[in-house]
Amino acid sequence: MNNPLELEQVVLSVRDILAQLLVLDADEISADSAIVEELGADSLDIVDLSFQLGRQYACSLPKTSVLDHTVAVCGDAEAFLQAGRLTDDGVELLQQSLSAYAPGQLKAGMQPADVFAATTVRNWALQCHNLFNHLPAQCPECAGEQARLNDRQQVVCVGCSARLTPLDGDSVSRALVEQFVAARVAAVA
Repeated sequence: MNNPLELEQVVLSVRDILAQLLVLDADEISADSAIVEELGADSLDIVDLSFQLGRQYACSLPKTSVLDHTVAVCGDAEAFLQAGRLTDDGVELLQQSLSAYAPGQLKAGMQPADVFAATTVRNWALQCHNLFNHLPAQCPECAGEQARLNDRQQVVCVGCSARLTPLDGDSVSRALVEQFVAARVAAVA
């Protein structure tokens, strides 16, 4: 099913939520603002952002980090994290995650805490937006195959207006890690 969300609308939603949480004017927050490094958010603010964004868009954002999913998939994160620092493969994995880090945003040698600190409003918006690329193929109510936004900016079926939710964020995140790892194994073989 198609993803009807507009990325810029999700960016505005993230900015509005952060403005409320951090008691800032939304105009002080840009799409490229690093939420921790520049805006001063802490881990509780991030949990609240995830909860509010998930509630607004009726989705379940990932609760487990991409690097933790690599441990579940590979048994360890050695190919992606060596001596507590990102490898080139770790950077590429994060670029292909739901958060879609931009080229140049992350560098090999960064610690996971540095990645957390450098995560931007756009990364959070992309995480939410990209999750809706994983809607069911058909509406569970009427088997319709098209989605749209209703007046309340909720993702619904074009045919019957049933509210549609994407797969769970952790399921999608893990599947993306599995695809990345499988592609790497195939490239080496």
